Amino acid sequence: MVQALADARPDAIFSSLFAADLQKFVREGNTRGLFRNTPVFNLLAGEPEYLDPLRDETPEGWWVTGYPWSEISTPEHRRFREAYEKRWKDYPRAGSVVGYASVYAVAAAVKKAQSADTEKLIAALKGLEMQSPFGTIVWRALDQQSTMGAYVGQLARKDGKGVMVNWRYADGAKYQPSDQEVRALRKE
Repeated sequence: MVQALADARPDAIFSSLFAADLQKFVREGNTRGLFRNTPVFNLLAGEPEYLDPLRDETPEGWWVTGYPWSEISTPEHRRFREAYEKRWKDYPRAGSVVGYASVYAVAAAVKKAQSADTEKLIAALKGLEMQSPFGTIVWRALDQQSTMGAYVGQLARKDGKGVMVNWRYADGAKYQPSDQEVRALRKE
């Protein structure tokens, strides 16, 4: 695959590879010079789960979504990170945040619904607002889609490890389709 891409000389590469597939792709791409003059956009590659195994092979300059856990200084995230590190003697991964937020979302929905009944939970999720390590998130009333966003940035190497740089938080509420668009897609 890497050689076929190199031969095609693409203007850019979009990848959703992760885990072992990402590691193999990066290793082969680095070896063959695939990324030298080609912008790469990869979902998830900025998450510690995937950066940790890449270490000094991390391809610099890729545009990614991820989790720059050590640099997020909001009060919500600082509280989460400190509690996580105290409990687990390790730093959090993106899966840690998603798991944490998911459990608290279920608890908030059950509390609001005063029940574990499916229909009551669906109703409770409509407009549910809660705090997460990334700040306030809301489940839209129309479709119960969470507004939890993502960190977007670029990859770099620092001290022999992959890190995210030039990152920013992209609030999910700013990128979801409007209620009118959702209704049109659903043909309501």
